[in-house]
Amino acid sequence: MPGAPYIGSIISEPRDHHFIPAFYLSQWAGPNGKLIEYSRKHGKLIAKPVGPRATGFETDLYEFADLPPEQRQYLEKVYFNYLDRTAADGLDIHLGRASTWTNELVNAWSRFVFGTHFRHPHAMPELRAAAKAIWEGSGVALQAEWDKIKPENAPATFDEYLATVDPFTAAKMRVNLIIKNFDNETLIVHMNQMHWGVLDAPASAGRILTSDRPVCIDKLARPDGVIFLPISPTKLFLAANDEKSLKLVAAQKPLDMVERVNRFVAGRARRFVWADSEAQENFVGATMSTEMEPLPLFPNIGKYPSAA
Repeated sequence: MPGAPYIGSIISEPRDHHFIPAFYLSQWAGPNGKLIEYSRKHGKLIAKPVGPRATGFETDLYEFADLPPEQRQYLEKVYFNYLDRTAADGLDIHLGRASTWTNELVNAWSRFVFGTHFRHPHAMPELRAAAKAIWEGSGVALQAEWDKIKPENAPATFDEYLATVDPFTAAKMRVNLIIKNFDNETLIVHMNQMHWGVLDAPASAGRILTSDRPVCIDKLARPDGVIFLPISPTKLFLAANDEKSLKLVAAQKPLDMVERVNRFVAGRARRFVWADSEAQENFVGATMSTEMEPLPLFPNIGKYPSAA
């Protein structure tokens, strides 16, 4: 990934790890700088005005406690910082606030869309377990190669040798394996080559919601495959394998399009739904978390490097 740092840098300690970035949620913020966060507590729907940075996060979500203290927050501080910063520039283009796409920004936007799909708190235990299994599963082959090349008086096992070079090698490799999931080149290249568009919802169609599971990826391997993601209360990002699919979605009645999108993002919400006002509270209360995906979210994630 050009320009994206991999592990090895000295970093500080951010503790609030955003699985839905503030730059994205800020599109739903009103003149007072707040959006409405919907959650459920003891079965009751709670509506709370919050700032974009005060929601969509979990403390130490991406921390790796078995790394040195200065590197434990690498995934949030370095990797996601880069990803979200460049994706924010792509969002500005989609919203008409900037106009120039570069290869880096195209890649960044595709990575952001898939990253948003993968980085949920309920997915991170799956990613951590898969990375651990992949690294440990490579041990037999690595040991066989080590047996062929190890110098005289060298440690008997490859793991012992790695410990003399860098005692944190295994932990760093697990982090990089997780990063490679977010940077799945097969998915990124595919999305880069899809037909992209932004659909506008007129005021008469209502306002578009978003949630902590806002990305739709449907039939990606088929000609009619599509991806969509709400990017503001009035705009929907859409990518389609076939331009005809893009036109078919665009030809929907705006009211129907907004309702379908809202049912999808609210229905799949696992923790939060966000809106720009409380006008849709009854709708959110009726639909929130009614269509959650079963766990594990990505049952095939351990079959690295294939996509989930």
